[in-house]
Amino acid sequence: MENLILSFNVVAPLMIYMLIGVMLRKTGVVDEHIMRGTNNIIYYVTLPLMCYRAIALADIEKMFATPFLLYMAIGIIVVFALSAWLVPLFSKDNKRRGVLILGVFRSNDAIFGLAVAAALLGEDNIGMMSIAISLSVPLFGILAVIAMERYRGERVHFGTVLLRVLTNPIMISCYAGFIVNLLNIEFPAVIQKPIDTLASVTTPLAFVLLGGTISLSAVKKNRAAITAVSILRLFIVPIVTVGSLLLLGFRGEHIVVSLIIFGAPVAMLTCSMAVGMQADDELAGTLVAVTSVLSIFSMFLFIFLLKQFAFI
Repeated sequence: MENLILSFNVVAPLMIYMLIGVMLRKTGVVDEHIMRGTNNIIYYVTLPLMCYRAIALADIEKMFATPFLLYMAIGIIVVFALSAWLVPLFSKDNKRRGVLILGVFRSNDAIFGLAVAAALLGEDNIGMMSIAISLSVPLFGILAVIAMERYRGERVHFGTVLLRVLTNPIMISCYAGFIVNLLNIEFPAVIQKPIDTLASVTTPLAFVLLGGTISLSAVKKNRAAITAVSILRLFIVPIVTVGSLLLLGFRGEHIVVSLIIFGAPVAMLTCSMAVGMQADDELAGTLVAVTSVLSIFSMFLFIFLLKQFAFI
């Protein structure tokens, strides 16, 4: 019963935030313009500060002492390769192929992941999650651009892709976090308090925003694709990857991080990439919204089972 309550306490606030987003959009309190501005605040300000803070406070030496991050990177590459092979077998529309590949392999590990990790481990104990994100962000980013450019019919310029990924606001915040951590820099309260406060609003803002993106008409139109991606993204991928890490002997914090990296919903950046690369942005937005809702229930199930068997 205790594990059931803990699992519910992790996901219930996220569900409430999303319901608030749905109500705000339905009543017209927020519109597309406000949502776009809120997304920019999250992407350029609050989320980078959340990542920076977690890495700045982390025990970096301890976290790099295991091969976990290497296994995680290999897992991401394998899932990408399999999705890039499978999707073209079932979809012949190039505008949808890149979006579907991203839907299967790229998770919303930063926004969704840090929220779940903080709920399970505590806000001061998400260093490993943030360090994993500092690795997953460039890896996800490079592979995502390769997939999208492949089906846009243009050559992939690796130098441009690499520069774009490495200058991502989240990556810049990770660099800053590593520097502050390694040099043992401490900021006065007048600087640290605003950082802590802004970082803390990332989760509620992000999930309110997700709630506002849900469209039932788009769900009906893309039902088959949504069903396939949801099953793969939220169940098959995490079961195989987390199961493999359990067999390798990993437990606790490492399993929480792997569950989030491989079991979080479709990345929000899939939408902006679809718009920017002339892909099916309606499908992208629907995948993000639906898997975000469904992930509340899949995460609840995984957390409960992993807690029940004392794996986390």
